Amino acid sequence: MFSYQNTVTEQQTVHAEGNQYTCDVCNKSFALRTTFRSHWRIHKQQSQYSCNVCDKSFYDKSNLKKHQRLHTGERPFSCSVCNKSCSDQSNLKKHVSMHRDERIQNPPYSCDVCKKGFFREFNMKLHFRRVHCEVRPFTCDICNKSFAIQTDFKHHKMIHTAERPYHCDVCNMSFRSRKGLKRHMLKHNNEYPFSCDLCGKGFSFQNKLTEHKRVHTGERPYVCNVCDKSFVQKFALKNHLRVHTGERPYICDVCNQSFGDKGTLNSHRVIHSEERPFACGACKKSFKRRKDLNRHTFLHSVGRL
Repeated sequence: MFSYQNTVTEQQTVHAEGNQYTCDVCNKSFALRTTFRSHWRIHKQQSQYSCNVCDKSFYDKSNLKKHQRLHTGERPFSCSVCNKSCSDQSNLKKHVSMHRDERIQNPPYSCDVCKKGFFREFNMKLHFRRVHCEVRPFTCDICNKSFAIQTDFKHHKMIHTAERPYHCDVCNMSFRSRKGLKRHMLKHNNEYPFSCDLCGKGFSFQNKLTEHKRVHTGERPYVCNVCDKSFVQKFALKNHLRVHTGERPYICDVCNQSFGDKGTLNSHRVIHSEERPFACGACKKSFKRRKDLNRHTFLHSVGRL
């Protein structure tokens, strides 16, 4: 097993050429240390999980388990519609999407108010409470936004407190909800069951594929009712509407300055921190933000530093 630390410190080439780190396993070169570290983990993990039947190796244990089912014939994931069984969850998701496509034009449940369709009665009722119900007993004492459902209220409060109690044990990213963590883990497990038929890019969820396809079609279905500006994603429209309403729900826990969107708050927070985690491998200068390091690295690569 080779040492990650030795690889980081020893494998360096001429910075002016934009190749700062070179992998001592496959000789691939990288300009940024973060990119190099991500690549290096591939080799490290490959040596950890090997099939005892055919010696094929994998990045993580979950992928090894999937592979071993080819040898055992095990198919533990079953479709609730037709009882077809699959060897892994991603294949089951692909299969179930076929049934969903068959039903997509006529979902069995629809909202009495806005006629939006749903595949489950529970989701239809939840939608009604969230969107149409006038009784909203849970009110935020910071921004006065009210909610009909207590779990929505609890998740909202985490915006103000910056609380993110669910942590990924692979990369240490944190999330406000268990659902967010679960969605994130699909990336580590390389589960991308939904593929774009135009460019081949894969996605973990059908809604992400739908959003992506708008890049090809130019569709922008979310339209502001104030200025008619349109957006590809619903959350982008929500952020934009705050320009008109003046709502600024994201508050800095250090200086109480408020912001209209989460990204701007995160950029602001680095002002208060003395941490400079992004270091240049050529001159050792460090930065608070990755984009500042990228800009600095580019200046090295064109010989302006």
